[in-house]
Amino acid sequence: MIITLKNTTSAEVASRIVELRDERGSAALSRVLTLLICVPDLIDVDNAIEVSDAVSREHPCRVIVIVEPESTEGTARLNAQIRVGDAAGLSDIIILEPRGEAASNIDSLVMPLLQSDTPVVTYWPVVPPQNPGAHPLGRLAVKRITDSRATECPMDTLSALSAVYTPGDTDLAWAGVTLWRALLAAVAEDFDRLPTSIRVAGNATHPSPFLVAAWLHHQLGVPVERVVDPEALTITDITFFFDDDETVSLSRSASSSVARLSRPGLEDRSVNLARRSVQDSLMEDLRRMDPDVYYGELLTKELPRLAACSEGE
Repeated sequence: MIITLKNTTSAEVASRIVELRDERGSAALSRVLTLLICVPDLIDVDNAIEVSDAVSREHPCRVIVIVEPESTEGTARLNAQIRVGDAAGLSDIIILEPRGEAASNIDSLVMPLLQSDTPVVTYWPVVPPQNPGAHPLGRLAVKRITDSRATECPMDTLSALSAVYTPGDTDLAWAGVTLWRALLAAVAEDFDRLPTSIRVAGNATHPSPFLVAAWLHHQLGVPVERVVDPEALTITDITFFFDDDETVSLSRSASSSVARLSRPGLEDRSVNLARRSVQDSLMEDLRRMDPDVYYGELLTKELPRLAACSEGE
C-alpha cells in the first residue's frame, strides 16, 4: 500500500501512520530501530528504498527517507509518501520531501515520526554532510553511517570525515573490508615471527587499500607500503615480507571473487573473498549501536599518517 500526501505536515503523516497501525495490528510495532536515510535528490530515493528493503530482512525497522534540498528558500511545503505492506517489505517506509523553509528545520519534521524507545541511525548513501555529528539528523542518531565510496574523491571524503570524527560515526568502506581483515588475521596467526614490512596493492583512490594498510600498521606495528595497481578496483594483493626473504601473500584479481593465499613450503590455496554489497556492509554496521572505537582510532590517527606518507611519495 502506498499513500501519497501533498502539502502535508509531520503531524498529519504521524496520524496516518497510527491509523495504519490500528488497521494492521501489533505487527507494525515490531521494529528494532529507526533508519533515517538522507539523500540529495528524488532520483536517489528508489535506490535508498532498495537498500533498506534488503537490510530490513535482518533488522526490521522504520525507514524514513528524507530528500534534503540544497536551498531552503521559498515557501514551506512538505510532500510525503507512506509505504506499508508489500510495498515496503518488512519495513514501514516514509518518504519526506521538504521544500523551501520546511527544509530549514529538518530534524523537527522527522522527530514526530521516530519509533519510540528504539535507537535512531542516520545514513547518507550518496554525499555526506561536512560534519555528520553536527548535522540536524546526525544529532538525533546514536550512529551515523556514511559511504565515502559513493563520492567523487573517496579518500578526500574520508580525510574530511577524519577531521570532524564524533564517536558513533562510521563509514561503509570499513565494513567493506571486513572479509579481508578476517582472512589476514587468520593468516597472521600462523606467523612464528613478525614480518619486517608489508605491501598493500590496490586502487589509487578507493579507500579499501588505505583502510587495510592502516589496520595492518595498527595491528602489527611494522612499516606498511601502499602501492597503486592500475588494474585494481579495490585491493589486489597484500604481501608480508620477512627477514629471511620469505614472503606470504593474499591476492585477488580485479575480476575475481576468489583470492589466492601463497605461503612458503605450502601449495597455493584458493579462498573465497567476494566483494561485499552495500546491503551487506550496512547490515553489519546495524548489528551494533555502540561507537566503533577501533575505527575511530584508525580514522583519526592511522589514516592521516598514511595519507601524509602517500602525498610525500
